[in-house]
Amino acid sequence: MKNSVSSRKELTILKLEEEVFDFRHSACFRQTIETLLLQENSRNLIIDFSQVKAIDSSGISSMLIAHQLSNQCQGLAIFVSLCQQIKELLKLTNLDKQLYIFSSINEVMTLVEPAMKNKRAGRGKSQVHVDEVIDDICDDLALLDDALIPDDNLDADINEETPENEDLAESESDEDHPVPLKKRGRPKKPKPGKNSNG
Repeated sequence: MKNSVSSRKELTILKLEEEVFDFRHSACFRQTIETLLLQENSRNLIIDFSQVKAIDSSGISSMLIAHQLSNQCQGLAIFVSLCQQIKELLKLTNLDKQLYIFSSINEVMTLVEPAMKNKRAGRGKSQVHVDEVIDDICDDLALLDDALIPDDNLDADINEETPENEDLAESESDEDHPVPLKKRGRPKKPKPGKNSNG
């Protein structure tokens, strides 16, 4: 897999220099990510997809692996300049909500540079490392994700069907409710008398 590595403001930029990112490149891509994270000691990576025009499921899996490996190293993988096909595939698999995606390297830098200046101003002349700034940005993004993504337990409660809902669904026509009715809210307390000591 053709790629180039550079750095900007202490961030490592991995630029993929392939038009198609598919199963042929997944092993090499993983090895490159591991080398950057472990040997080069680059916690935060910007992965530039500006030259990639098409991707397959192996390429999508490779993106997820890069995200997970970076997280294990207490870092972040930021994906930039994705073509429309990649964006649509990520949206289809809901990975667009899990991965950190930006339109360009400059967009990432506009977040990092002011944050670094603010940290330096707060600390006086002491040196601020870009990793600290990225960590703060990650925390902010994680808070946004938590606010947008519903609790898994709520989904389980919603998907539970109860006899009440089944009766209701049978009594009303399919035209009125094309989607089966689902239970919402907290589960009901058990009725007194069953399994009670009194």
